[in-house]
Amino acid sequence: MVLSGLSAPQYVISFATGSLIVNALLWAAYLCRLTLAGWERGEAPVYPRLELRVMALPGMISGVLWAAGNFLGMVAVQRLGDAVGNSCVQASIIVSGLWGILYYREVQGSSVWRWFAGALVALGGVVLLAFMHG
Repeated sequence: MVLSGLSAPQYVISFATGSLIVNALLWAAYLCRLTLAGWERGEAPVYPRLELRVMALPGMISGVLWAAGNFLGMVAVQRLGDAVGNSCVQASIIVSGLWGILYYREVQGSSVWRWFAGALVALGGVVLLAFMHG
C-alpha cells in the first residue's frame, strides 16, 4: 500500500507524529482555558490531576494495541484490497459493541436486539464483499 509516496509503516509514523502534536496543542489550549477561568474568578487556577502512576501502564498498553491494530488494518487493506480489507477493518466496531453490551452493560433491553440485527447486517455485507472479491 502506498499513500502519497509513503508505505504503510511510514504513514503510521507520520500519523502518530501528527497525533502527538495535535494532542499537545489541545492540552495546551485546555490548560490555558482553565488558567483564564481561574483568573476571571479571582482564584488560583485548578488543574486536573494527571494520575500518571495509575494511568501510565493502561495508557501505554491501549496505545500499543491501537497502533498495532491500525498498522495491521493497513496491511489487511494492502493484502485483501480496498473492498474486503476496509470492510473487515471497519467491522471491528462489532467487537467494541460486544464489549459494551456484554462486559460494560452499556446497552440493555430491546436496544440490544436492534444492535445485534445491525451487526448481522454489517457482517453479512462483509461476507458478501468477500465472496464478490474472491
